[in-house]
Amino acid sequence: MASRPSPYSAWLKPAALYGALFLALAVFAELAEDVYRREGFPWDRALLAGFHALRSPFLDGLARLLTLSASLPAMALATGGVLLWAFRRGLSWPRFLLVLGGSEALNLLGKHLLARPRPHLFPQLTPEHDFSFPSGHAMASLALVLGLSWLLQENPKASRLVLLLGLPWAFGVALSRLYLQVHYPSDVLAGWALTLAWFLGLRLILGKDAASPGGG
Repeated sequence: MASRPSPYSAWLKPAALYGALFLALAVFAELAEDVYRREGFPWDRALLAGFHALRSPFLDGLARLLTLSASLPAMALATGGVLLWAFRRGLSWPRFLLVLGGSEALNLLGKHLLARPRPHLFPQLTPEHDFSFPSGHAMASLALVLGLSWLLQENPKASRLVLLLGLPWAFGVALSRLYLQVHYPSDVLAGWALTLAWFLGLRLILGKDAASPGGG
C-alpha cells in the first residue's frame, strides 16, 4: 500500500529555501561588516599564499582561461545567446535575465559602497584596478548556472545537468581569481553568498515555490 504524504511535506521545500536564504544573507552580512570596518581576515592571506605557492606555467594558463570564460564579453555573449534561445522556445526568459541582471547590479553596488582595494600580497598575473569586494567573476558565473537551471526547471534532467556541469565550472572560475591574486577568498565567498541570496529571493517571490505551499 502506497504511503500517504506527510501533512508537513508541502512546507518543507519553502522552509528549506527560506533557511538557505537566511544563511546566505548572514554570511554576506558578516563578511561585508568586517570589510567595512577594515578588520580583515587572517585566512585571506594564508589562502592567497597557498595559491601563490602552486604557481606553474600550466596552472597560469588554466587560470587565465577560466577567468576569460567568465569575463564581461564572454558573459554578455552567453547571456544574449540564452535569452534568444529561450525567447524562441517560449521559456520564461525574464527570470533568467533577472537572476543575471540583479546579480550584476548587486556586485557593482557592493564594490562602490565598500570600496575594498585589490590584494597586493603577491604579484597579480592579470592586473585589476577596480574594487575587489565582492568578486564579480564569482557572482556572474554562479548566476549564469543558477539562472539557466531555473530556466530549464520544466525539464528536470536538463536542469540537473546544468548544475552538474556548471557548478564545477563556476567553482573553477572563482579559484582562478584567487590563483591570479586579484581577489581575496572573502571576496569570492561574499560573491557566492550574495548571488545565492538573490537567486533564492527570486525563487520565493516569482517561482512556483511562492505560489502555494505545495508548489513544485
